Amino acid sequence: MRTSFYSSQSIHSDPGPYREALLRGGVEPYSLARWISSVIQHPRGGQSEEGVFTPEQAADLELRSVAEILSVAVKRGLLEGDAVPPKVGGVCRDFAILAVSSFRARGIPARLRVGFADYPLPGHFEDHWICEWHDGRRWRRFDVQFAAIEGLSVDSLDVPRERFLTASEAWFRIKDAPEIASRFGVASLDLGGAWFVAGSLLRDMAALRKLELKPWDYWGPAENLSRVSAEWSQEAWDTFDRLASRLGHADIDGEGEPEALADWPLPERVISFPHGEPLAVVLRQS
Repeated sequence: MRTSFYSSQSIHSDPGPYREALLRGGVEPYSLARWISSVIQHPRGGQSEEGVFTPEQAADLELRSVAEILSVAVKRGLLEGDAVPPKVGGVCRDFAILAVSSFRARGIPARLRVGFADYPLPGHFEDHWICEWHDGRRWRRFDVQFAAIEGLSVDSLDVPRERFLTASEAWFRIKDAPEIASRFGVASLDLGGAWFVAGSLLRDMAALRKLELKPWDYWGPAENLSRVSAEWSQEAWDTFDRLASRLGHADIDGEGEPEALADWPLPERVISFPHGEPLAVVLRQS
């Protein structure tokens, strides 16, 4: 079993008493993605015939840990082959963290990455979370949500770098071309712009330090972001520039915790928007 910072579980990736159930998904990425898709349902992107969540699935969006997700899956019989709908409601982050947890359970380094993909919606860079896992030679970008979908225009088992931009890559892209900032976000919710990418910088930093949050979590300098970036203070711009630079220069090709990010403060609480309204969440630390 390999040893690295990313080969051990975090507070949110730890499957707890459901480790053996998690291992049923296998380690081969395509099979693992199919197994995860049998447990989790996305409201869009080909995962749901109806395109909407039941009230139960909407409540599932508040689940943060793999142990919580699998606990609900067990209660609904989703792991035994005699499932009664609905599947666990989730988004790309939840697909990805189950894969991260599965790899780590086998001692394989894996982590979440937060960024923007150009393939879910042509002409748009959609907010997206994927699993990166280390094959012994390099990090592979594994799009767990889309891997089980036929006809995708990208290799979802090894997503090319130019098709998935990390948050820092997106930040510098829109700094060079501010007119395209609105193309970065969640098109279906009409959310996008520099303010959205700024929040993603913080979430990617946290994920690289093994604090895997939710896509709608905000804290610190992003907590009161205005959607009109022109109204930001110079201090806010400078803060996000520094973070983007640190992310860009972090040793993300290695398997250890990136030293460039080690002193950036992690949140003890976040303002979360699982259902569109702000909800204060105190994070478990251990």
